[in-house]
Amino acid sequence: MQNVTAFPVRDARIDPRYPTSMPATVLPSFHDRIPCVIRDLSNGGARIGLPPRYALPGRFWIVVWHVEITRRARLVWRCGAFAGIAFERPLGRPSRLR
Repeated sequence: MQNVTAFPVRDARIDPRYPTSMPATVLPSFHDRIPCVIRDLSNGGARIGLPPRYALPGRFWIVVWHVEITRRARLVWRCGAFAGIAFERPLGRPSRLR
């Protein structure tokens, strides 16, 4: 049996994340809408919560209605009821949106 040493995983994010609970909508196609909640938000992406039954495509639009923000996004990871997404265009100042 090998001796395995655990090393801390480095967080590769460049921008700080801000906790939030903003309702949003994922638009995977012209006809489909998936309700979600943004749980963490940064200039370059977000962690969203959504029911696991919904499949997300590699690229989609996300709309945050109450602050009138729409961004094209790509799926970075998915684990159960959460997904990490990266925005194709930065938000600017996400701390003001919380």
